[in-house]
Amino acid sequence: MTSGIEITDTELKFTEFPSKETGIAKYCKSFRLKLNEIKLIGISPRLVLDNECIFILVIDKSEKIHLICDHVMGTKGLESFEKYFGLESIQEEWSKLEYDDHYGKIDKVIYPKEKYWNDLFDKDWKLKIRTLYSWIKPKSFYGNLNKKTLGNNV
Repeated sequence: MTSGIEITDTELKFTEFPSKETGIAKYCKSFRLKLNEIKLIGISPRLVLDNECIFILVIDKSEKIHLICDHVMGTKGLESFEKYFGLESIQEEWSKLEYDDHYGKIDKVIYPKEKYWNDLFDKDWKLKIRTLYSWIKPKSFYGNLNKKTLGNNV
């Protein structure tokens, strides 16, 4: 099996990269999701040790978050993903962010277009707590999904 993203007519499939390749901090489990079950797609910049990275967050209709690590950058699978959902280049979206934005305080919606750049999580006490330890546990997405952003968009 090839690691990365695959889009079919009906399904998004993410096949994990081995943890020895990504490191434990960026390791994301494989998942399959029907395309019509995808509610939102977001990006979340993080620091792993002192290195900037980004996670792609795919939120399904049950509001479960599925993670994709930045090892997909520059792959055909990511190109297909961006094209299918009509996304701007995720690499270019990432370049809009500063180093200080990688402390777990910014999670932005990039799909659907009418919710573009809205906050994915409420800016509440949970988000403030997450910023304190996100550098230790970069895959933590502790917080309340923003109900305004979630709305009915499908």
